[in-house]
Amino acid sequence: MHATEHTKNSLKRLEEKDSSQLYHFVPKIIEEIVRETHLAMDSKSLVTKDSDKKLRSREILHHEEGIRTITEELSKQYGEIYRQLIEQEARAHVLEDMHFIPKKADYEDKTFWDRWKAQYETIMDV
Repeated sequence: MHATEHTKNSLKRLEEKDSSQLYHFVPKIIEEIVRETHLAMDSKSLVTKDSDKKLRSREILHHEEGIRTITEELSKQYGEIYRQLIEQEARAHVLEDMHFIPKKADYEDKTFWDRWKAQYETIMDV
């Protein structure tokens, strides 16, 4: 899924939350943070028609450690007050793409992508 679609899904989810949530008080900054989080999560992804290469590019940030990296980077940029939102959106991004949150080491298993494809590829937008 492209970062634009991730962002659209996230903003829709945030808009539907209770009106007392942060989104309803400062929507522009929240929209910017959500967009930047999804762009950052896909920043190392390849734009290619080769689905195997595109999948393998997820190994760079689509895991628990990648979520922490992006959360740290963007929390420094936007402030600690937004850390929870950034982490929430980074996790949502990985879950939408992978259906679970792997560890970085999981990708070292040579059968990882074959097993992932067998379980998820037919229901996922690769």
